[in-house]
Amino acid sequence: MSDVKITAPVGLSPRESDGKPVKNKPADVLVIRQMLEANKIGPLGTSPKVDTGLLKAIEKYQKKIGIKKPDQVIDPGQRTFLALKPKYVKALKDAAKEPRVQVTFRGKQIECTQKEFEAVKKDVINNLTPYMKSLISSHKNAMSTYEDYLDTAMLKDGLLKAVAQVIIIEGGGVTMPKNKLALKSISASGKLERAISSKDLALIDAALPEAEKAINAFQADLLRFLREFTGSAQTTVVVLGVSSAVCFAVVGALATPVLIAGGMSAGGAAVTSGAGVGILQSASQELGKHASGNKVTAWDSIQAVVIDGTIGGLTGGIGSKIPLGWCDDAAKAVAPRLASKVPFMATKQLEKFISNYLAGSGQEVIKSAINETVKMLGESVKKGKAPTQKDFDKAVQNILYSALLGGLVKNLGSFQKKWAYKNKDILQGKILPARWDKATKGMEIPNTLKAKMWADVMNKVSDKSLQAGFDAVIAKSSGSENEAKLGKIAEEALKKDKAIQKLVDAEIEKALKKYKVPAV
Repeated sequence: MSDVKITAPVGLSPRESDGKPVKNKPADVLVIRQMLEANKIGPLGTSPKVDTGLLKAIEKYQKKIGIKKPDQVIDPGQRTFLALKPKYVKALKDAAKEPRVQVTFRGKQIECTQKEFEAVKKDVINNLTPYMKSLISSHKNAMSTYEDYLDTAMLKDGLLKAVAQVIIIEGGGVTMPKNKLALKSISASGKLERAISSKDLALIDAALPEAEKAINAFQADLLRFLREFTGSAQTTVVVLGVSSAVCFAVVGALATPVLIAGGMSAGGAAVTSGAGVGILQSASQELGKHASGNKVTAWDSIQAVVIDGTIGGLTGGIGSKIPLGWCDDAAKAVAPRLASKVPFMATKQLEKFISNYLAGSGQEVIKSAINETVKMLGESVKKGKAPTQKDFDKAVQNILYSALLGGLVKNLGSFQKKWAYKNKDILQGKILPARWDKATKGMEIPNTLKAKMWADVMNKVSDKSLQAGFDAVIAKSSGSENEAKLGKIAEEALKKDKAIQKLVDAEIEKALKKYKVPAV
């Protein structure tokens, strides 16, 4: 490394001192920059051209080594160059001992020390982190908005809000955001969060493009939905007469009521064109919001008016899955009223059975009950009565009671009656003969005596086997089975019941001893 050199003068051009012309060749300029930095002058960067900063650095160094009239020029092999050389050579030797990291950027291979690499890596991560966190925050905001609508659709905000949303979505032909895009956004966002935590550039490099693509795609679809939903909500608002103008108009409407002949009250007389008192109340509330300067969106207004007064507008079904909590509440409400129809189940057992049925195969029964309730309450709205959440739940439960009584409970009752006979048939025709043959091993016993012994065994076992069938139906039935299928569930369970087999064996042994039949 002692052969370090430059090929021509570097510095001020044209030079003001004696010497060869200053050439400022790019390679030579880079060497001089590095030599000055090795001598603690700088940093000076990597430009291959001479600039003011480099000239000042040369002048500073020349003064440092005692040159009284610095000329800002470094000549090959002369005083300034020779003074710079030792520390530069040492720096090169030290650098040669240090491991290097090579990266390829825009087609060029760049080498640097591990320390330099880590510093650049840290800068990249620090500069990129705010953007990545912003991207994740954007995803979370989008998901929060999406989940708000899903919660309403899934009835987490109450049945009536779901009804209001269905009116807008179904009536306006609005398509909910694609769940597939939401799931991809969740997955990609999670990967990016883990990559950020790891501070591993390889993971970030893999996760960031995927996150950008997935999050942006989901956001675009969500914005599309919001535009459609808002447009449909606005249309519905117009159809249902919900706007600030109508809110203010309620003042005039209530100030000048028109009494209709026939002895109607002033409140009843205010109900016209299918609108109800609930609509007037909603309009009054909306008026209060507008008057106080509160921001009121179309969605706020449509929820208020639909919930308070126009439930009857729903003609489609609610397509979402009914939440388990609501199923539990409904079962708790109707089970006591139905318990007398299913004596083999305790009220709590029936409550749990109905809840499981409603949460599973009975979903359509609930939806049908809800739709019937919507129509029924719609009629009450036209008569001027605004339904409450309590009214809605009670109406659904009443319709549900009738539906369960004619379906689920009827099947359970029919099964109970037939199982009493079927149970004895299975005991006498299959289980008892098989266990008897095993116990007596073909012993000849008079038929009269045998009949007495079988009667004793049946008296001791039939109630237990009867209950075993009931227990199997309670445990294994989904509630959608008819009487015949329920019987099949009980029969199969009884045939395989080891406890019943042991009980039969024990009672046969007692009967043999009672009638003094010698042991085999």
